[in-house]
Amino acid sequence: MKNVFTVRCRMVSLLVGVLLGLPMLAFAQQQGDQTTGSGPKPSVGETVLVPKKTPPSQPKPDEKKLEKINPNEVFTLSTTTNLVNVEVMVLDPNGYPIPNLGKVNFRVSDDGVPQTISNFGPAEAPMTICMLIEFSNKWWYALYQTLRYAYDFLNVIQPKDWVAVMSFDMQQQILQDFTQNRYEVTQALDRLRVPGFSEINLFDALAFTIDRMKDIQGRKAILVVCTGFDTFSKLIYGDMLKIAKASDTAIYPISILEFMTVRGYAAEGVGSLQARNQLEYIARYSGGQAYFPRFEAELSSIYQQIAEQLRRQYSLGFVPTNPSKDGKYHKLKVDLVDPQGNPLKMVDQKGKNVKYRVVAREGYYAPKS
Repeated sequence: MKNVFTVRCRMVSLLVGVLLGLPMLAFAQQQGDQTTGSGPKPSVGETVLVPKKTPPSQPKPDEKKLEKINPNEVFTLSTTTNLVNVEVMVLDPNGYPIPNLGKVNFRVSDDGVPQTISNFGPAEAPMTICMLIEFSNKWWYALYQTLRYAYDFLNVIQPKDWVAVMSFDMQQQILQDFTQNRYEVTQALDRLRVPGFSEINLFDALAFTIDRMKDIQGRKAILVVCTGFDTFSKLIYGDMLKIAKASDTAIYPISILEFMTVRGYAAEGVGSLQARNQLEYIARYSGGQAYFPRFEAELSSIYQQIAEQLRRQYSLGFVPTNPSKDGKYHKLKVDLVDPQGNPLKMVDQKGKNVKYRVVAREGYYAPKS
């Protein structure tokens, strides 16, 4: 009986072991199936296309033959064009834009050679402008006037305009990046209360602002409220003039020096004359205009003119007939002509001739290969 009982116990143990081992065997088989593949298995119904044969590998180029190729005989296709964009303003005797001119009325010359205008766009558009404000403690009595000039510009800002605010003394400071929120612009101006340095680094601040705006498309400008003096910039006037020539950002200096001189805060002299001339040439070469108001009452019309000029310009584009990439400065000249190519004559409602003025940058630097 004991042997029978022992045999029965062994048979039960063997049966239990078999029953417990089956799930483990199935689990191990499932794990083996998962590890043998290289990724997730296709879902049910998914069609997997298997290439019939492996594409042949590319033959390794013969280095000796490559060494015998003449680089001058290799043909290369380039899709780059040297398109030159020119923003043009046509102003009446009062400084306001003249509308309703067409592509046929413009003639552009590059170093005296007439060019074919490929792009033309007369339209009213929002302006993108950076207010660059001189804020040094060199002339404490001029600080109020500087801020007054800056705050007055807020009157011509429209909801779609983009405005940034920067100040400069020894170094430039971004008070507000480009925004369409007029309240944020006002808050930035409110931060100008106590200047830190007596230096006036006008050229460095202008160069920094131009570089910061170089990738902005459309009509853009820098409004500079300043005296025109520069005391400590790393750049000299000649460098600044070259940067203004190469830039497509118009510069509009609003000088407070004239206001100070009339009231005896600044003496007239060689320094004042030099500061005025510098602002005029920087503005001219950039395609902008310098203003020298003597009275606060002039600001309203000045700012209105600037806003009208920036919103109503003619955008011209041409590919120079001279394809050489010499890196040299090319002089531009924009004239108004009639459909026959003669100088355009304008008359008012009374039939009198209207004297107009064409404002555009005077040249550009060609790319250097």
